[in-house]
Amino acid sequence: MKILFFTDTHIRGTTPKNRLDNLTDTLEYKLNEIVNISHEHNVDFILHGGDLFDRPDISLSVVSRFVPILDKFKVPFYIICGNHDVYGHNPETVNRTILGLFDKIGIIHLINKDDIIFLEDDDMVVQLTGQPYTYNIDSSKDSYMVDYVDKKAKYSIHMVHGMLLDKPFIKGIPYTLIDDIKSTKADITLSGHYHSGFGIINYDNKYFVNPGSVIRITNSLREIERIPQVVI
Repeated sequence: MKILFFTDTHIRGTTPKNRLDNLTDTLEYKLNEIVNISHEHNVDFILHGGDLFDRPDISLSVVSRFVPILDKFKVPFYIICGNHDVYGHNPETVNRTILGLFDKIGIIHLINKDDIIFLEDDDMVVQLTGQPYTYNIDSSKDSYMVDYVDKKAKYSIHMVHGMLLDKPFIKGIPYTLIDDIKSTKADITLSGHYHSGFGIINYDNKYFVNPGSVIRITNSLREIERIPQVVI
């Protein structure tokens, strides 16, 4: 079984002043590149860590440019809500958003809190769970923890759109450290939201992964030097 994970695409119709390109055109190019990667590696499932869109009410003219690209994946596409996908940091508003519409018509499959999904391929079964963004997600470690893994699953993957970090961050900004959630029963924890990412970290054969945002919005030196990535 092969799974491709990427996050924070922030599809939008405008370009930040600090970019010299047309960001929408660049996003089209990047998503087509990810589609090609998924085909080259015969990927069985696509996972997205949230913030597919930069706002919940993105214009239909922009949406229409990306529907054909997402349709090229040809394998199940699972996603959690990011803070930009919904109104007021409230995942319960997703039914009023473009992401919710995509779920209803089957372009993507939303993972809600407490959902348990099984990815199956031949004799391999993987338990997939997810935690959408909420305004208080980093007030406790509960959103990052998996306490139950079904006996039929060989591995467990948990996706979270929250400020999961490998080291302490700026004072005053809530975050959760990987050190605080090492007792999770998930074999792989995939996170988005933190655009810089931290790569792949292994603690006692448990993997914590954030490849960083697919797009670069700020012009900080760290962002300019960072190469957007996906994970297989």
